[in-house]
Amino acid sequence: MLPRSRALTAERVRRLLARRLGQERSARIVVPYEADEDIRKLAAQITFHATGERHKLNALRRYFRERGFLERYDRGGLYTAVEVMRTGRGSCLSMANFFVALARAAGLRASYLDASEHDSEFGKSGSVLVRWGHVLVGVQVGSRWVAVEFDGRLRRPQRYRLLSDLEVIADYYNNVGSQKAWSPENPARFAAPEVIEAFTIATCVSPRFTRAWNNLGVALSRADRPDEAARAYRRAIALNPDFAAARANLGQLLRRNGDLEAALEMLAAAVRLEPDNAHYRYFLGRALAEAGRHGRALEHLRAGLARDGKFFLIRLQMARIFELLGQDDRARQQARRVLELIPGQRDARMILQRLGR
Repeated sequence: MLPRSRALTAERVRRLLARRLGQERSARIVVPYEADEDIRKLAAQITFHATGERHKLNALRRYFRERGFLERYDRGGLYTAVEVMRTGRGSCLSMANFFVALARAAGLRASYLDASEHDSEFGKSGSVLVRWGHVLVGVQVGSRWVAVEFDGRLRRPQRYRLLSDLEVIADYYNNVGSQKAWSPENPARFAAPEVIEAFTIATCVSPRFTRAWNNLGVALSRADRPDEAARAYRRAIALNPDFAAARANLGQLLRRNGDLEAALEMLAAAVRLEPDNAHYRYFLGRALAEAGRHGRALEHLRAGLARDGKFFLIRLQMARIFELLGQDDRARQQARRVLELIPGQRDARMILQRLGR
């Protein structure tokens, strides 16, 4: 059985956050499940004939099913409850915002459930980001929680984690930061001030939100603020010592800053935590190569290649090592495989030019 969740009104949220963010900043905080008058009226209409918690929940589920919200699912669309009501679109978090707003307006005890497996996403520069995961809604009916998907299906909530309202707001801003960073209209990407601001708000709203600390570290690193980035990564690791992504990112940062031994220690820890992660094997292999430990580097690169044969950076690093060791045939072989995967790849072409085709 999941514990009880304490619902916080938007006004209560802003009062709680005033100390952490300041009065002016907290007043601007978006509370994604905040209901306006239209949502309150709609909730009353949907549940007008319903008596009791179960009947109200069924009425809301029927409304979502009949309106076809699942058909308009938009993974990249991040919207508040008010925006979902207007557009009918949004990601799982957006749909949850709307459902929670309706359910609470109807007098139900509704909260968010985290059903995610937080796999890693790898940015173009090699930083490890974290997926948004999956969120659905839990409604307490009597003493039991009922997990609700956005096509109206019910599920048993054994594997779900109940989120507090502050965690939900932090998750919303973590998503805001990711969305802004990947926007084609934002040439600065993760280094953009508005991206750093969104991740910072997420960590202030929920100081134990490890994913947001990691993503803040990525943004600060891209903005050439390495000391602050390192502090963000270390905070994530302190909160969760088994968080491999933060260790890998900190290892990368240390390597770039010339602290190779500390980098190797951190990257080796990431590999121990997730030995099947090809990217972590690559990061460690590259650092070992820079330390002159070519044999160990090749071991990890081969292990990474066994897990992801299309990861061209592993083959490129192996080509560099073989060239350095005077093993020209092996270097050519790996460089050619890189070009098969990424036609025209500059570094592989340069290796072949140096060695002669």
